[in-house]
Amino acid sequence: MSSDLVVTPEASRRLAAGARDLPLALFGRRDLAGPARLTRPGGGWLALGLVDPDNGRLRVMAAAEEGFDELGARFFAARVEKALALRRALGLFESGQAFRLVHGAGDGLPGLSADRYGAFAVVHAYGPALLDAARALASALREQAGLEGVVLKLRARGAAARGGPEQETLGREPPERLQVEELGVPFEVHLRSGLNTGLFTDMREQRHGLARLARGRRVLNGFAYTGTLSVLAARGGAAEVASVDLSAGVLAWARDNLRASGLDPADPRFAFESADVGRFLDHAAGAGRRFDLLLLDPPTFSAARGAGFALERDYPQLVARACAVVPPGGLLWLASNTRAVPLLDLVRQGLALARREAALLSQAGLPPDHPTLPSQPEDRYLQALLLRI
Repeated sequence: MSSDLVVTPEASRRLAAGARDLPLALFGRRDLAGPARLTRPGGGWLALGLVDPDNGRLRVMAAAEEGFDELGARFFAARVEKALALRRALGLFESGQAFRLVHGAGDGLPGLSADRYGAFAVVHAYGPALLDAARALASALREQAGLEGVVLKLRARGAAARGGPEQETLGREPPERLQVEELGVPFEVHLRSGLNTGLFTDMREQRHGLARLARGRRVLNGFAYTGTLSVLAARGGAAEVASVDLSAGVLAWARDNLRASGLDPADPRFAFESADVGRFLDHAAGAGRRFDLLLLDPPTFSAARGAGFALERDYPQLVARACAVVPPGGLLWLASNTRAVPLLDLVRQGLALARREAALLSQAGLPPDHPTLPSQPEDRYLQALLLRI
């Protein structure tokens, strides 16, 4: 049962501009919950939505003119059909087994996302109020995309502190370790452990663009995680690849990913070091080590093992430390997963600290299987820069 919610002038303006995530504060009520039917002050309804109190948003799912009376099976089937048509038009079903199937408001499903990994998918619900919608999405994906199973994860606040997200599986459980191909490159994913699977689909085009940069270069992959960037650099003919991450566990996973590509992790060209990236850079600079291509994709925030990192506070210093190990003519590839702070501003600060000059070679963001709305620019969170020092 939907409750009627009269739109305010500001909410009406944002709806007309195409927004599909509206702040609950616009409606001046604290008792909102569940499905909602947005109506005009003088009568007549405008849209169907879901109240997401944990994120303080009203998720607008369908406009009145689309002809849906409720957010039921017919609605989710239509949304999935349209989302899959885009991915087929992009050639993603033919070119690999790992990509985004549904991306929030850009696919008409704000607060929800889904990634394909071979015969399985992972659906993310970004608030408890979206769980039923996530189950309906998972069911539609299983039927229309021919999936054997879908893992549903609740990305609620504090999930990491509680040891991981709440999750459930619809259909067949995926194996603990699953190998999938992305543009012909094999990677190992873990679909049932933690928030992340080990392969971020939003970084696909950045990963595969590294091949043309890496040949003959000495590469350092800081914050290496499962080594996906390291694998592409190695496959691209890098002279050496050093992978650095605080977690020895993910570096073991990185070795497995390298091995899956027919490369020997024990080859002296490849090094794996469990260390804080900033300290590693300082030691490398002091030892006279140099890297022709340095990759840095730090977390927005981390308090891991006492080596805390906060993007706005620490990124400029990280860039300055990186400059100390990149020779003139070397390349610095940097990424950030938030639009809250322009990455280029942080880079300018870092270059000033290092007293180095750089040319911006490219500036990139999300790939086309991550569509977003022009009215919600904050949804285009990924920033990636390539600089020549």
